[in-house]
Amino acid sequence: MGIVDWGYVLIGPGRPERTSQRKVMTYSGVDMGEVGTCWEDTLPPRATRPQAALVERNLMLSSVGDGDRVHFASLLCMGASGDDVRWLLGRLGSAGATAVVHDPMSDIAPGGDAAELIAGFERARNALHVRRSRAKKRKSR
Repeated sequence: MGIVDWGYVLIGPGRPERTSQRKVMTYSGVDMGEVGTCWEDTLPPRATRPQAALVERNLMLSSVGDGDRVHFASLLCMGASGDDVRWLLGRLGSAGATAVVHDPMSDIAPGGDAAELIAGFERARNALHVRRSRAKKRKSR
């Protein structure tokens, strides 16, 4: 079948708008006209079990193969927590697929060191929580 460019869109607080994420997928070579090449989930308000809640991501993981690329618009579009992203990268690596993140631009090939990417995810998630907390404090004044 050859190498496939897959896309994954995660809708939720602090993530880019759906239309922006879908544009990134189009620009990345994901065939948006082909059903099943771009998968999309909405992050539940309390994602305590993201590996069960993100059903489309699991379906995508069962489809990726050796040499494939999976595109994410931003680090925060990869999952709900650092542990969740670590799990996702492990699953992609086991399948022989490369994760490509577009903001900030990076990629992790199978067997690659994901520590910096996971740390970047954690920083982005912490910054999101700080912004949300400050916004709540301003509202309550």
